Amino acid sequence: MNANEAPVAVDTGQDNGLNRYPSLRPASLTRRMADYYGVSVDNVLATRGSSEGIDLLFRAFCSAGHDEVLLTPPAFEMYRIYATIQGAGIIDVPLQSDRNFSVDTDALLSACKEQTKLVFLCSPNNPVGPSVPSRQLLEIVEARAGKSVVVVDEAYIEFSDVDSLAPLVSSYDNLVVLRTLSKALALAGARCGAVIASAGLITLLDGVLAPYALSSPVIAAAEQALSSGRLLEAQGSISMTVAERERLRAELNACNSVEQIWPSQANFLFLRFSDLEKIRSVLTDANIVIRTFAGDPTLRNCARITVASPTDNDRLILAVRSAD
Repeated sequence: MNANEAPVAVDTGQDNGLNRYPSLRPASLTRRMADYYGVSVDNVLATRGSSEGIDLLFRAFCSAGHDEVLLTPPAFEMYRIYATIQGAGIIDVPLQSDRNFSVDTDALLSACKEQTKLVFLCSPNNPVGPSVPSRQLLEIVEARAGKSVVVVDEAYIEFSDVDSLAPLVSSYDNLVVLRTLSKALALAGARCGAVIASAGLITLLDGVLAPYALSSPVIAAAEQALSSGRLLEAQGSISMTVAERERLRAELNACNSVEQIWPSQANFLFLRFSDLEKIRSVLTDANIVIRTFAGDPTLRNCARITVASPTDNDRLILAVRSAD
């Protein structure tokens, strides 16, 4: 009788107890996340998608008008959005497009300043797809020790053939790994993710995170998704997606309208068309939407295509072929 809750739940057809607040912090879900990511429960903070983790990091480490973040475009657009909201300065060190969008470590470290509090590295990269080698990531983490928090966004790592850095967070005080249940575990609509870091960093971020951050239905869905049976099902889905990604690559690579397809370690392909507007028109007629980058002149005629079901992938292939 302490939380001013309604005594009776609204009848939604389910016995969900939504008249009661959820756990302040979902302990059971945190344990399942820790098991899945191979870390201690003290190294995990459950958040509303990994995007909330990005917001927490900016609010915890960047003073408006003073501190800076280093980004490696093209990259997940939410890094820049949250930096702008927080009033943080932005240093751009573009990926090397002529080298499969690889990270230039020397350029990155040279661009860092005293005010560079956060360095974001997306691996596998969204939107272009490649992973950053672990040794390169750790070189950056070690070089910025005591100076910057290096954030490795692993939203798509389940689709890659590289190991997560999550088990190493206890060895590096300035390493943060972001994970999400949205992609490989098929819970995009639930908005649930995790920040993985040293116990000290997790304690700091926990103090910034709002109470009752995750709703009861989200907690229940996430716990179910992390059960052994569902994880086994997810692995089958991941394997199918990777196989379809490579099939889609081969089929699209044979189309005259496709100029280049970059290597991908995610659940999408990044490619350049000879005439993107023509492709968009053809795909619109087929009721297919892809991600384009009209606002970025360096990505002219480029698009990101999500790997879908075999049937939908076939529809896409037929539509692109019709433009040849």
